[in-house]
Amino acid sequence: MHIGFIMSTEVGLRTQYLNWKDNLTPDLGIDPEWIVINWWKEGGMVERLPGVPRSIKTRLRCRMEVKEGLSHGPFEALFIAALSVMHLDAQTLARQPYFLTTDVTPLQLQAFGALYGKYPSRFAAMERYKHEKRLAMMQNAAMLFPWSQWAAQSMVEDYGVDPDRIQVMPPGINIDKWSCPLRPLETPVVNILFVGGDFHRKGGDLLLQWAQRTSARNWNLHLVTREKIAQPADNIFVYNDLNANDPTLMRLYQEAHIFALPTRGDCYSLAGMEAMAAGLPVILSETGGTGDIIRDGETGYLIGPGDAEGLTERLEHLIAQPELRASMGLAARLDAETRYDVRKNIRRTVELIRERVGKLEVNQEVNKERTQ
Repeated sequence: MHIGFIMSTEVGLRTQYLNWKDNLTPDLGIDPEWIVINWWKEGGMVERLPGVPRSIKTRLRCRMEVKEGLSHGPFEALFIAALSVMHLDAQTLARQPYFLTTDVTPLQLQAFGALYGKYPSRFAAMERYKHEKRLAMMQNAAMLFPWSQWAAQSMVEDYGVDPDRIQVMPPGINIDKWSCPLRPLETPVVNILFVGGDFHRKGGDLLLQWAQRTSARNWNLHLVTREKIAQPADNIFVYNDLNANDPTLMRLYQEAHIFALPTRGDCYSLAGMEAMAAGLPVILSETGGTGDIIRDGETGYLIGPGDAEGLTERLEHLIAQPELRASMGLAARLDAETRYDVRKNIRRTVELIRERVGKLEVNQEVNKERTQ
């Protein structure tokens, strides 16, 4: 089955793309065409346009990359993992059944406002036009695979999608790569890990505030972020420029004892799933679709967005309770194996795509016979 996979490389979506590419195995019977949106080509024609804002250049680059990829068709189906291709016209999409996967709808993203820097257009007519395009794209999709119940609810309530064409499907991670080491109960230092590119939005500053105030001892705080932060203490370590599935990043997960992400705003959390797969208890803010990830009190703790007090209480409780860390970490790993194994989720997604395409082909044949 020849499928075009339109994949973006934005932050967490890059991880989704890499995981799909690595785990879409030949036994699934799929002939994939990877249409990758990189957003920027150093020294490219578009990038060298004088006087054009970078934001416009990236959109133009996106259109060029998608157009070039679609020229390798025809496809039996499209799998679209980038809301940025809402610009595709109905005629282009109608050439084959298409399937959408996303962690957020445009209206949900706009609701985060300054946290993501996404706002409605200043021109009401333009915003109405965009919304109508998004409505049509979602309503005409053969099937939609939102990452969370939160995103699924918006598809139904905000975009009028038939619930029967929605299947919640987390993107998943490579369970084998994110192995769960045996951690001794007694450890001289408790390693706390934070992974968030956008340091403020992900709540990294809240962890630094906790570190300055806490009376807890014998801990190290490891901060993985793309932002340059001065190391404020000898037991606080900052890591920049670590990419998805980076060996150094994986090592940090293996050596950690607690994962903390007190994010102020998130659509979902691939890092949270990685931490679970590594056998870590996870402290995660409940925002967007993150509430689907953690079983509060079993695999970790859910706190309110920006809840510094809740973060302190849960974090220090786990630091002081090695048995609880171990039991929660084991439960997290088992839950990740059940719900977040990317190979299982890819296989199930492919099965649903093949089943839906088959039904559509049968319906087309029936309608063709009726008109003859």
